Parts: sequence; C-alpha cells; structure tokens
Amino acid sequence: MKQPFKKSKEGKKADDDSLFGLLSSYKSYNTYVSLYRSDKDESILIFITDNPKKWALMTDVKYKEYRPLKRLELGVVRLSVKYIMPEHLIKCMGPMLGMKLPSNRVTIVNNIDNDGYFILETSVKYRDEIVQNIKKIINMTPQKKYEILEKCLADIG
Repeated sequence: MKQPFKKSKEGKKADDDSLFGLLSSYKSYNTYVSLYRSDKDESILIFITDNPKKWALMTDVKYKEYRPLKRLELGVVRLSVKYIMPEHLIKCMGPMLGMKLPSNRVTIVNNIDNDGYFILETSVKYRDEIVQNIKKIINMTPQKKYEILEKCLADIG
C-alpha cells in the first residue's frame, strides 16, 4: 500500500520563498488604470488610482467632455495591476509612465499623495503609443513587479 505524501515544514517554507509567495504579502496593493477620450478637445487622458471609486472624480466639470474607453477598444483583458501601488508605479516609471511623449504636449496632475489619483493628459495623436504602454504596464511579469517593489521599498528603508 502506498503511503500518502505529506508535506514537511521545510516544503511549506520553500513555497513561501517562491516569487508568488513573496508577492502575496502585497496582495492588497492594486493599481487601477482607466483611459478617457474627449472628441471635442481631441485629447486622451490616463487616470491611475488605487481605488476605482475615485473614477467618480471624472464627473467634474473639467472632465465632463471625456468618455471612458472600454477594455475591448483597448484590447486588454483587465485594467488593473496587482501587487503594485500607484505610487510605486509612478516612482519607478516616472511621471510620463515610460512613454516618449513631447513634454510640451502633456499635462500631468499628480495628486497621488493627497487624493490618491494621477492624471496624464495628452493629444489623441499619441493614442497608439499610450495604449501600447498601458498594455505593457498591465501585462507586467511577476519578476518585473517584484523588481519595482524592491526598488521602492529599498528607497523607503
């Protein structure tokens, strides 16, 4: 008769040392990304926050002309990044989020520390580059997410 396999304490300890075990302690950290487009102003904006309830800020008079772009329009499965806070993402990728856009064509509203949101607004002309960059951010590998966490936590400590 076969003996059932029992995990030893060492085996459980090794599971926690895996990449997903290390990331699991940051499970409550999430970044939500939303894209909005205004046909009237010919502009597009990226709205990054840690809580989707903050998307209600888009009902402000200033952003009344903007409509949200749907996941199908963007070609992505989800609009969130697990294990990373928006502050960490912006700190590591920079305020332009790794995009090479002309700085005179970009407006940045960085209220990440006070109100918990970040807005990058630019011309619709750069839509393809923005969508490509958002896909890159959303589909980040676990190794890249952990590198971002290590960088940010090393700066804090």
